[in-house]
Amino acid sequence: MDEKGHIIVLILIGFLVIALIPVLITSLFEPAKLLMQVILIFVIYTTVRGYLGPGNLSLIVSGVLIYLMVFKWFEIFLSLYILQLLLGFGFMSAVVWGIGTTMRGK
Repeated sequence: MDEKGHIIVLILIGFLVIALIPVLITSLFEPAKLLMQVILIFVIYTTVRGYLGPGNLSLIVSGVLIYLMVFKWFEIFLSLYILQLLLGFGFMSAVVWGIGTTMRGK
């Protein structure tokens, strides 16, 4: 029986493991959580300011997004930010390639 369909499941499991690593690190080390919150605050503010420009609307939208993304749903958005960051560096293609080449050998 041909089992090539399992590579997609392995790639999704690999993405899930990569997304859970930052959450585990921030739950074990409090300084890491504080550092990631500060980084996310700066990223959100600079992104909103880049789209809306300087002004009161930029501060209001940034404040709402920072509250929701950094303080309320921190774990979800930390995982998404790390996956997006790794995707920007091209790391995810290396993960897919690595899982694909290990499956071809079997």
